[in-house]
Amino acid sequence: MSEPQTGGADLASDPVAWLRENPKLANRQVFRHALARFAEQESRLILLEADLGGGADPFEARHKSRYFNLGICEATMLDMACGMAHVGHIVFAHTFAPFGAMRACEQVRLGMAYPQANVKLVCDYGGVSGAFFGPTHHAIEDLAILRAMPGMTVFSPADGLETILATRAMIDHHGPVYMRLGRNRVSRLDAQRDGFALGRAHCFREGTDVGLIAHGEVGVSVALEAAGRLEGQGVSARVVNMHTLKPLDEAAVLETAERTRLLVTLEEHNILGGLGGAVCETVCAHGLGRQVLRIGIQDRYDPLAGSHESLLLGHGLDGAAVSERILSSLSRPRPVAPEPVATRRT
Repeated sequence: MSEPQTGGADLASDPVAWLRENPKLANRQVFRHALARFAEQESRLILLEADLGGGADPFEARHKSRYFNLGICEATMLDMACGMAHVGHIVFAHTFAPFGAMRACEQVRLGMAYPQANVKLVCDYGGVSGAFFGPTHHAIEDLAILRAMPGMTVFSPADGLETILATRAMIDHHGPVYMRLGRNRVSRLDAQRDGFALGRAHCFREGTDVGLIAHGEVGVSVALEAAGRLEGQGVSARVVNMHTLKPLDEAAVLETAERTRLLVTLEEHNILGGLGGAVCETVCAHGLGRQVLRIGIQDRYDPLAGSHESLLLGHGLDGAAVSERILSSLSRPRPVAPEPVATRRT
């Protein structure tokens, strides 16, 4: 665990300055420091972890009586978290995404979602950021599983600043929440933001030809890179950061559909069931008749381990590949819908 630099900025009151003083922290490390700082303001806050602590962990060092490392026992951790929430604590449970969302899926469903327990499940290793550990440590199905649970709120922050703002929002929100983080990528977006609101997307860039809707530290950065490449080809791209997958900001989807002629979703998640699925559901529910190009992890498990970047490239999750797919889709004529077949009444 990296120690923050001592420049004097306060994470709670000036997160932008604090991040500037700590430029090397990945989002999962930013989350740890944010939670430790906010615990000074909220005495009911407790952190449970599944074998992730140690090594100068800021929360354990500053709030030892409110920190519990339960080892590799995710189901037990979630059961304990829900029990502690039942007696009035605000409980954060922290583990790896494939284990928190799937190994302990029954505990999330019946302990958190069903009784609306005030538990915040925060998971690292989202998508294929577990890379060289292989498919056992990849989480490409977690968002589809958890956003299907009634009452769950699902966050996927785009960078360090949004991680801090989302952590604060989770504390203030009563009810079960899932926040998905990556592993070691350091994300700092140069994008203007006016706070963070549950279920309210941010438009990072305006455009009129293509609407890029993305989430997470990979999806949003790739969307912004692709938008820059498209601009060089004379294509104007709107970029929307959909940090909350549930509740989804349907108004932002509809506005983007009205302003552009092609919707594109970008995410480090299976193209089935995640943001791509949520946007398609919205488009169909409102009868927009708009094409949606879903870009993300292809519907497969990677047979070989490798670096995070190599796995992303293998799935076409990079700015160059995304811009090429979009240009190809824009140049392809839309199929004409067949005339309805008349049926004879008998």
